[in-house]
Amino acid sequence: MSTLRRRAGRAKSGGPFRLLLAMIGCGGMFARDNGYAQSSEAVSSESAAQALAKSIEAEQFNQRYGPVRVRTSAGVGAYYTDNVFYSGNPKEDVMIEPQAKLDALWPVTRLNALRLSLGLSYQWYLKNTALNSDAPLVNPGSELAWNLFVGDFHIQLHERFSYEQSLFFNSFAGENQPFYNFNNVGTFSRWDNHAGLDVTWSLEKGVVSVGYNHENFISKTAAFDYLDRASEWFTANAGYFLGDHVQAGVEGRGSLHHYDQETVLNDNWRARVGPFVEAKLPEKVTLRAGGGYDTARFDEVGPANSDYDSYYAYARVSQDTRLFTHSIEVGRKLLLGDNANNLKTVYARYSISSPIVRHVDLGAHVSVNVAEEYGGPSGFDEKFTYYGGGLSVGYQFAKHWRADLGYEFLLKESDLALRDFHRNQVGLDVVWTF
Repeated sequence: MSTLRRRAGRAKSGGPFRLLLAMIGCGGMFARDNGYAQSSEAVSSESAAQALAKSIEAEQFNQRYGPVRVRTSAGVGAYYTDNVFYSGNPKEDVMIEPQAKLDALWPVTRLNALRLSLGLSYQWYLKNTALNSDAPLVNPGSELAWNLFVGDFHIQLHERFSYEQSLFFNSFAGENQPFYNFNNVGTFSRWDNHAGLDVTWSLEKGVVSVGYNHENFISKTAAFDYLDRASEWFTANAGYFLGDHVQAGVEGRGSLHHYDQETVLNDNWRARVGPFVEAKLPEKVTLRAGGGYDTARFDEVGPANSDYDSYYAYARVSQDTRLFTHSIEVGRKLLLGDNANNLKTVYARYSISSPIVRHVDLGAHVSVNVAEEYGGPSGFDEKFTYYGGGLSVGYQFAKHWRADLGYEFLLKESDLALRDFHRNQVGLDVVWTF
């Protein structure tokens, strides 16, 4: 995917670079909003290396080619939705999605390993055939990663890539699923490529980590060419262990965004920095919370002012019991917008899963996002609320066969006319692991 990389334009002032360097110097990190956050649990380099070695040995691969281990699977999914265009005038359809996945691992040494994960699929609609995929899709989670352990340092080099067309991921995970704030749109074809590295330095009483990723986002749907951009993402974290069960420190994130055209969205830089705390409590309860200063500066085109000086905050509590695992998360953050420069959201999510029935995995989730999208040359301004919920059942009915049945509900309420919608989806996936 290196051919997808394009050079980001230089910022027009040195302000963001000075702030980014200061953040990295004090060592901050914020879990990435684009879905590839580092683990918030800091561990020593030695224990991380041992855990990686054990996980490599425990993984089940069904083929070997010399030192390279391979696991392959194939399946098909069928999805029914009553609102294929995310519209206030809903139209139903059935989508068939054949899919295949390849996982390959090359343990170069006992601790250093090269890993490839590649998922391919194709989406075929029975009624609205104009929505059929124009090419095989590359599923989220596809990546090429190289793990290195050098002394007290854990280094990961990675390339993560996807080619998608759905506005919402066709999954029932119930976690922080990305979505695009579009209406009356059936498909949105786009490439998304991330290349970078993460470095973790384990100390006697703490851990320091930094990361860098270059992203190219390329729309293959002409109406959304204005979203094409090159972004630089910087993260850092400095944590200190207060005993065996509590870690506290400073986290931060900075980013630069350069758009190929500025008709709707503007070039900008963003930064966040603030304290965090993470604790392992009795009854297998884990808590992480943080918050702090959040700012952005834009190269404005037109009269709209999108700059902000604000705050971010979040808290997540999870518990792992014998019968179930569940978590609740609340927070406030500002993100890149789709129709305007900024997307401000206050969110709450709850999810639960249980393996209480043998060979069966049960899950459920519910979420609400109260949001506002604003700023930029277009003058777009919308206040809206997304509600989501779902149920899932997974059944391992043979050694190599698994079926997953799920239901998903989405509801959007907007202060703008013709931008409300509701959507129900039922899906069944059957997967065969070779």
